[in-house]
Amino acid sequence: MNTEGRPGEAPRLVWENVGQLPLRSISNREIFREMIAHEVRAGRLDRARRQRIVRYAAQLGLSAVETGAMIQDCRAEAILSEDPLIREHALRLVEPPPGWSLSARLGATLATAVLVHLLIRACL
Repeated sequence: MNTEGRPGEAPRLVWENVGQLPLRSISNREIFREMIAHEVRAGRLDRARRQRIVRYAAQLGLSAVETGAMIQDCRAEAILSEDPLIREHALRLVEPPPGWSLSARLGATLATAVLVHLLIRACL
């Protein structure tokens, strides 16, 4: 592969010696790790996405423990990123579960207990 072009012009690639280029073998583990890094950088890693990653890892012969370690490594790298959006995604891998907050659940439980107590007293 040669590059040709005039000064000040972007080089053009000429594919005459492509077969002579040294090729480096990329392992499935490296490809899989890059896929995880992309998932972490692209957004929150919710439960469904984590499960999909673990299932895919199992097909490649990787254990869930190895996969979890890769996710943690990729997350640590993303936290050190210069891009604030990538850091934000890495810091919040899992979305909060849908539903009421803890304080709302405690308030509803307390209100229910008070109502039951008042009903019992009214019936006696």
